[in-house]
Amino acid sequence: MAMVSVLVPVYNVEKYLAQCLNSIIKQSFSDIEIICVDDGSTDKSPIILKKYAKKDKRIKIITKPNGGLPSARNAGIAAATGDYVAFVDSDDYIQPDMIKKLLMAAIRDNSEIVICGANVFPRDPAPSGWLDWVLSPEDAYYKTGDEKLLFENHASRPFIWRTFMRRDLLSRNNFRLNEDIHVGEDNAFQFRIYPKAKGITLISDKLYNYRWYREDSLMNSIVYKNVEKKCVSHIKLILHIAEEWQKSGDMEKMGREFIKWSVEFLYDDFIKMPLNTRIENAKALADMWTKAGFFRYQYSYPDYIRDMFRYFYSVAEEAPQSCKVSMIISADGDYSYFENTIKSCLGQNMRDIELIIVNNGASSATYSIIHKYLHKDKRVRVYNTVKGHFTDGYNIGIEICSGEYALFVHPDDWLKSPDALSEWVGEAARNNSDVCLCLYKSSDSACYSGSPIKSDEDEADYYLDCEIGNALFKTDYIKAAELEFEDYSVESGKVFLAEAVLSSSSNSVIKKSLYISRNVYKQDWIPTEQCVKVLKSFADRLEIAKKYNAVQLHNKVFSLLVSDYYMNILVNNTRPYFMKLNDCPNGENSQSETLEQLLRILSLIDPAMLPEQNGSAPAVPLLFSKFVDGRHKYIADVSDEYVKV
Repeated sequence: MAMVSVLVPVYNVEKYLAQCLNSIIKQSFSDIEIICVDDGSTDKSPIILKKYAKKDKRIKIITKPNGGLPSARNAGIAAATGDYVAFVDSDDYIQPDMIKKLLMAAIRDNSEIVICGANVFPRDPAPSGWLDWVLSPEDAYYKTGDEKLLFENHASRPFIWRTFMRRDLLSRNNFRLNEDIHVGEDNAFQFRIYPKAKGITLISDKLYNYRWYREDSLMNSIVYKNVEKKCVSHIKLILHIAEEWQKSGDMEKMGREFIKWSVEFLYDDFIKMPLNTRIENAKALADMWTKAGFFRYQYSYPDYIRDMFRYFYSVAEEAPQSCKVSMIISADGDYSYFENTIKSCLGQNMRDIELIIVNNGASSATYSIIHKYLHKDKRVRVYNTVKGHFTDGYNIGIEICSGEYALFVHPDDWLKSPDALSEWVGEAARNNSDVCLCLYKSSDSACYSGSPIKSDEDEADYYLDCEIGNALFKTDYIKAAELEFEDYSVESGKVFLAEAVLSSSSNSVIKKSLYISRNVYKQDWIPTEQCVKVLKSFADRLEIAKKYNAVQLHNKVFSLLVSDYYMNILVNNTRPYFMKLNDCPNGENSQSETLEQLLRILSLIDPAMLPEQNGSAPAVPLLFSKFVDGRHKYIADVSDEYVKV
C-alpha cells in the first residue's frame, strides 16, 4: 500500500495527458499510487494510459462510462488505498516536489488537509487577476474549517486539485463529490469537508500548474460562455450547500457569513439573466435564505448587501411574462440623456419587452442610473463587463437576448412615442421581416438618407445607409446568420446592417420615423487609427456588394467615400499627430495603414457599376491625389524641425 494516492480523472485529453503523467511519475517522493480514471474517453487517451501503465507499475487504470468529473473523482476515491489523497487534473501538471512538500506539511502540523498555491497558464489569453489571487495563498494554519477559513481566506477555495487530504477524513465521513453538480462541484465538496477536518494548513509554495484555458474545453463552450447556464448551475450549487449545512448543523454556526457570501457570489450573474429565469430561481433562493436566518442577520450586513437581498426578494414576487422585444443599450462612457433614453424604452405601451444594458465602461453617474432602473423595473437586465467599444456591448446583447426581435439603442437616443415599438413590431410581423427599418429622424431635423422614398429603388437605397437604431431585427435571424458588430469608428453598424439586409430575403420599411437619434455630430478630423477603421468599413461594404452583386450598395459606398465630408476627414488625416517623428518608433505618425485601406478600396471598386460622371475627373483617383499632396505638405512643414539628417 502506497503512502499517497494520486487521483487523475481522464477524459479526451490526448494533447495534455503525457505531460501530466510525466510530472507525477517523476515526483521526488516515490511512494505513491497513480489512479487514472478513464471516464469514457473517445480519443487516444486510453492508449496513452496503457502505454504508461506498462512502463510504471504504480499506475492503475479504471475504465468507466462517461459520467462527468465528479463521478470520475469518486471512482478514484473509492479505489484509493493510500494514507493521503491528492488530486491532479489530466490537462495540468505538477512540480517535481509537490507531493513531498504537501506530505511534509501534513505531518508537521498533523493536518488532515493541506492547500498549496498554483501557477496559471497559458498567459495568452491572459487569465483574470482573480485566478492569480486565489491561487496565491499565504502560509497559515486552522484548527478546523470555520468561517474564517471559508469566507475570509481568499485562497481556501474553490479548486480541489491543489487540496491534499487524509483518506481517513473521507472514509469516516463517507464523503464523495455530488455527481449531480458539474459547475462548482469543488466548492460543494469543500463546504462539506472543511468543517469536519482536524487541522488545515495553507502553504505559499506554488506546486501545481493549472491550465486555465483550453479552446476544446466542453465546460468553457457549453457552460461558462452561457450566462444563464452558468448562473443557474451556481444557484444549484448554493442550494445544495445550504441543504447539506442544514443537515450537518453548520448553518447554525456559520449561516450569517454563508448568506452574505452566497448573495455576493450570485448577484452579478443573476442580474444578467432573462426575467422568467430570475423569477423561478429567486423564489428558491429567497426561501432558502429565509430558512437559513436572513431576517435574523440582515441588519448586521452593510447597505450594499441588503440592497442585493432586496433585489432578489422583490424579483421573487414578480409574475412571469413573455418577451417580444429585446432592446439593447451599450453604455461605454458618460451620456447626457441616458435616463431619458431608459424612460423612453421602459415607457412603451408594449409591455412584453426586456431592456439589456451592457455596462462596458459607463461613468459612475451613468452606472447609478443603471442601478436605479435595475431595481425599479425587473424587465431590466444588466451585464457588467470590461471596458470596451460600444459594439462589444451590442455583441453581448445579441448573445444573451431572449426577445423575438432585437433593437439596438444608443444611450442618448429615444423612441418617438409610447406606441412606436408596437407599431414597428406590427409592421415587421405583417411582412414576416428579418429586418424592418423606420425612417431616420435626428433630434434637430426630420430627415432620412437620400431623397424621399417614392419607389422600390429609393427604398433599397435607404436600407444601405440608415443608422443601426432605425432597424428592428428578428433575433433568430441575426443569431443564425452569426452576424457581429465591429468597431468602425463613426461608421460602426453600417457593415452589420448591409450584411443583414442583403443576406435576407425578407425586409421592409415602415415609412415613418419611430426612433430619434441625437448622434448628429460632424467632425473634420479623426486620428489615424479611427480613419483606418472608417476606410475599412467602406472596403468591407464593397466586399459585401461584390458578394451579393449589390450595385446600389457599391455606389452608395462610392458616393460616401468621395463626399466632401469624408474627403475632408481623409485629407485632414495627413496631420494626425503633432508629435516628433523620433517619438513614434512604431510608426504612430504614419499613414501606411490608411494607404493600405485606400488601395484595398481601389481594388474593390468596379467601374462597370459606377454611374456616369459627366466627364468629370474620376473621384477616387482625385481623392488619392489630395491625400498624397496633403501628406507631402505635412512632411515638408515638419521636416526642418523633426527629421534628423
